[in-house]
Amino acid sequence: TSGLMVFARTAEAERRLVQMFRKHDLRRVYLAIVHGHVEARTIESHLVRDRGDGLRGSTAQAGEGQRAVTHLRPLEYLPGYTLVECTLETGRTHQIRIHLAEAGHMVCGEKVYVRRLHGKPVKDRSGAPRQALHAAELGFVHPVTGQRLEFQMPLPGDTNRLLERLRNPRRCAGGHP
Repeated sequence: TSGLMVFARTAEAERRLVQMFRKHDLRRVYLAIVHGHVEARTIESHLVRDRGDGLRGSTAQAGEGQRAVTHLRPLEYLPGYTLVECTLETGRTHQIRIHLAEAGHMVCGEKVYVRRLHGKPVKDRSGAPRQALHAAELGFVHPVTGQRLEFQMPLPGDTNRLLERLRNPRRCAGGHP
């Protein structure tokens, strides 16, 4: 995953940032290029370390796992793919990758979460050189000054090149990106 990260420079700043993460008091927006046609929706599930096949994932067992909520908004439809904005309400390990894969919309370049539980793996024909997942926006209150900070980072070059290839698949040699 490319994009924005936050680091603490002091122990006190770290303690306060950890509290913000626990309370989900940060704004985190990711961009992903995914397989299929994604409609705007909110995915809510409970994530566990092993969903039954050795991978992290959602569980239907009442009282199990940690609540995870991802808000999806399509930004651009491409032939066979969607550029989607993913806003985190919670921030669990691999949350976006899991939610998208379980919804049938694997992130291009994904190597781990490539299928629904007990489903067949999705063949990634996107030509993505890596996961097409990017931390595009990060907002939080500075842990020492109390000032509201907002950061944005555009898509990196490799992801922009992938988007261009997916927008114009006929231009690529052999007809695939």
